[in-house]
Amino acid sequence: MHNKILVVDDDLSLTKTLHNLLLSAGHIPISARTAEDGVTKLITEQPDLILLDVMIPTMGGWEACRRMRDLSDRPIIFLTALDHVDSVVKGLEMGADDYIVKPFEKAELLARIKAHLRRGTSGNTAVELSFGQNALQINLAAHEVRLHGELVELTPREYELLVTLARHVGRVVPTADLVKVAWGMLDPGASDNIKPYIHYLRKKLETDPAVPRWIQTVRGVGYRFNDE
Repeated sequence: MHNKILVVDDDLSLTKTLHNLLLSAGHIPISARTAEDGVTKLITEQPDLILLDVMIPTMGGWEACRRMRDLSDRPIIFLTALDHVDSVVKGLEMGADDYIVKPFEKAELLARIKAHLRRGTSGNTAVELSFGQNALQINLAAHEVRLHGELVELTPREYELLVTLARHVGRVVPTADLVKVAWGMLDPGASDNIKPYIHYLRKKLETDPAVPRWIQTVRGVGYRFNDE
């Protein structure tokens, strides 16, 4: 299988080296030279693993990692010259799966990539999401949603929106990021269109849409899927 690897680094020489290394190992490299571009390409390219530098313009690697982890459970490996133990700890606390210090051994990097891809594949096999002691069930294979055993009729956009929120249960997903992930829309103005769909979903899923149990608004930020 050809895995897509997103390389987020502004060092052109290193990026070229990594591309050649990844290609030789049968992977498909994707480049991003800024943290913002890295977050966007995570959404649009759906890579299987991310190699991320800490010292990356403009928001920086720490913030990029945090945003990426909010949007995806794909493995993130920091690849950086910062070798202080505090930096390693911070990277892991921000949600990274591994931390490799430059300069690195090519064989070790490929081995770690392989290990994380193997774990990511084995841990991403669920075809059904269940919440509220199975009160709400989302069958990803059949594209079906059931509430208390009853089939809920959703439009394609409503379904994608619900699945995106449910995959990030308990996390606040910023409105703009939610639109990008759910619908692949990069136009900032598209965020204005999300409120009606949240309204429709609540009418179909909530006992009292005015006091939502599943889809909660975090004012000024976005939405959170709740399973408490």
